[in-house]
Amino acid sequence: MILYHRTTRERAEAIKKGGFKDAIGTYFTDQEFSGVWASNVPLDGNEGAFGDVLFQITLDLPETVIADYEWVEEGKGYREWLIPAALLNAHASLREIAREDEEFLEDFTI
Repeated sequence: MILYHRTTRERAEAIKKGGFKDAIGTYFTDQEFSGVWASNVPLDGNEGAFGDVLFQITLDLPETVIADYEWVEEGKGYREWLIPAALLNAHASLREIAREDEEFLEDFTI
């Protein structure tokens, strides 16, 4: 399964060295959640994904394993998950997508 994660250059370097770390927030709810945001298409600031680095995550697990982490919202044109960092670190490989290749990905991932 292929997912995407956008982040800052500083965080990207930390991810490359030590793996993902769980972010913690309420994300417009009344509960606290933790995990790493990932989506089925490359997102940008318009969808709340900020940063100049885009990672392509290849997950060596079936989609059913991350099903409980999906955030389903009506009307979104994409899917997203808040996946525990430990799960990603154990079962994912990363590839940094060059900025000039991002537009190409957007044309073919939806």
